[in-house]
Amino acid sequence: MKKLFAVMMALCLMLTAAAFAEGTDTVVINWADHEAEAANIQGVFGNISTSGLKMFVPDEFENQEISEETLNSGIILVLKSNKEEKAVVNAQVMGGDIATVKATLEQQGATVRNATINGIPGITFTAASNGVVAACFGFATSAGMTLIFSFTNADQEPYTSMYKVMASSIQLAE
Repeated sequence: MKKLFAVMMALCLMLTAAAFAEGTDTVVINWADHEAEAANIQGVFGNISTSGLKMFVPDEFENQEISEETLNSGIILVLKSNKEEKAVVNAQVMGGDIATVKATLEQQGATVRNATINGIPGITFTAASNGVVAACFGFATSAGMTLIFSFTNADQEPYTSMYKVMASSIQLAE
């Protein structure tokens, strides 16, 4: 079932690639460009719930138990740093297709750019709340929803560098 979901997601991502092909404002991120940096960070690749994706997770981050209520709100992943309380990575499925999410973010004043991470088309934007800056990446899902990854403390080292490695590692799970 997981392989079928991954194949369906890959097909959906390929079909939506054309929607993100226009313009030259596309951020291109590849694991090959950051793999050498990852060699300096202790961690492992892990599958992200039932998303069909995997990501490199540094040992500093611990997977958090997700309550039923939190799962119902769409959050499928919560990783917290054991060194910095505000360093959190999460993934949340949001209602609406990626074009709708992008338009909504732009209406709210966010600068949203098209992105491709390891060949997977999506969007990238930053968000700030209470002095905490998050780098965010969104991908279309096979169910017509949007999966948003949020990396907090994105403007502070060592997290700026660590998050670049983590974000660049997002790819289809085998």
